[in-house]
Amino acid sequence: MSVMKALSVCALLPVSFALAQPGATGALQGSVTDQQGVPLAGAVVRYLSVQPQPARGAGQALAPGANAVSGSVTADSNGKFTVTGLPAVPHLLCASVPSAPYLDPCVWGQAVPATVSAGATTSQTLALAKGVYLNVRVNDPMGLLPRVVDGPWTPRKLLVGVAYGTGAYQGAQNTAVDSAGRNYQLIIPAGTPFWLWIYSGDVALADATGAPLTAPAGGAAFQASSGQDQSFTFTVTGAQSHAQ
Repeated sequence: MSVMKALSVCALLPVSFALAQPGATGALQGSVTDQQGVPLAGAVVRYLSVQPQPARGAGQALAPGANAVSGSVTADSNGKFTVTGLPAVPHLLCASVPSAPYLDPCVWGQAVPATVSAGATTSQTLALAKGVYLNVRVNDPMGLLPRVVDGPWTPRKLLVGVAYGTGAYQGAQNTAVDSAGRNYQLIIPAGTPFWLWIYSGDVALADATGAPLTAPAGGAAFQASSGQDQSFTFTVTGAQSHAQ
């Protein structure tokens, strides 16, 4: 599965749904650890059933009696989780840790496959690599950006993220807004060359030295070291001027 496909999977995972008639079910249990096998308490595991594709021209998206489900479960203090009543089909698993910078495989790699069998319990371990936090502060002394945290329907006047590889991109989450500006955060892998991507068609920006950002997607090249969070600060200097 490509990174883009994995991102599409992750976008669907928070929504729970059921389709068609009830069919054979099983259970999924497992644990979430770091790469040294240490349990990750409170990890959030997201799952999505993958239904068999119908034969060409069959006109049926799901097998008779099959369910399509997605949802999430939080691991206990020992990093263990259990989900029951899942359809007996292959599933894709993603995981993240709200309190620490572990890399979600559905964002930075591939979803973890696990096949649930009827009347049985399937076991699966998810071992997560540790990354670092990328923190971006955007000071807005003139109040030109919205004073609300970005939501699904919020018009975006500022985009922050990282570009890497051969055209790949990950957006940072707008985590907080205060009277003086906005904060963005993204968990990234160490040792990967990135370009910090910050863009606005509405406001002009300057970096921490006061130098204006002149490129359409201004920012900076950087590469994080293991265990060292990355922080950048920018300032809104006025409204964006548009050539007539």
